[in-house]
Amino acid sequence: MRRGIPQYFLYGEASQDVDERFLHIEPVAERSRLHDWTIRPHAHRDLLHWLLITRGGGTFQIDGGSHGFVKPALIVVPLASVHGFEFKPGTDGWIVTAAGALLARLRRDHTELAPVVDEAAVLALDPGAGARLATLFKALADEFRGHGPGRRSAAEALLLQILVNALRRKVDLAPRRPAERGPDARLVERYRALIEEEYRRPLSITQYAARLCVSKERLRLACIRATGSTPLALLNARRLLEAKRSLLYTNMSIALIAERCGFDDAAYFSRFFARHTGHSPRAYRQRSQP
Repeated sequence: MRRGIPQYFLYGEASQDVDERFLHIEPVAERSRLHDWTIRPHAHRDLLHWLLITRGGGTFQIDGGSHGFVKPALIVVPLASVHGFEFKPGTDGWIVTAAGALLARLRRDHTELAPVVDEAAVLALDPGAGARLATLFKALADEFRGHGPGRRSAAEALLLQILVNALRRKVDLAPRRPAERGPDARLVERYRALIEEEYRRPLSITQYAARLCVSKERLRLACIRATGSTPLALLNARRLLEAKRSLLYTNMSIALIAERCGFDDAAYFSRFFARHTGHSPRAYRQRSQP
């Protein structure tokens, strides 16, 4: 029987449809203690996480990579990522979980927040940043447990403040120019969203451009101007990420993985994978096993 990447609602709970305004917070230790401080690699259908680590530390695993952390730290777990944790016993803090639809709405209204919504990160916190975030997470937990009027609106406002603080800390650690929001960037954002919907199908860049109602050349120029990469490179990066996830976390055959990543020919897929990683799919799977 084929074993796929484990999918959960909250970790250990059967996967289910997520309300578009779903927002949840709980202490890190509450769930991790039950699983001997190990959260095995898994994914969610439509959820993101932000963890504030106030005690202890551990290792954050995401899409095959591993990142150590110690308190105080803020960890961003974006949508559709395969992730897990090895916490040191006694580690605690807060974990906020939110629906992808809720974050899509916030992101539309606050485009500058993209780096702390779309990108995985482990952000070391100085004492001041840690204290500010601890206050916000605690206030969000109080709203979550309470029954006051406007509770949901208050919780979303606190989440927005958490994201703003996370963004400022990320900018402090790695200064970056604000994302360009001109026509090229907007087209590339639509293209990335379409890739997420269709990368499993063997569509050509011409077909993607047609779906976006632009010419192939217009899409190429937009991608190069906004990202420095071609449309094919962006599509191949998404397919490669999915291939790595499937090789690491499932026992699906190479042929089936190729099909699920948009390749009609398994042999061509193997050559594509080797060209980009330096390893055949089989060798990549074997070298990644303990």
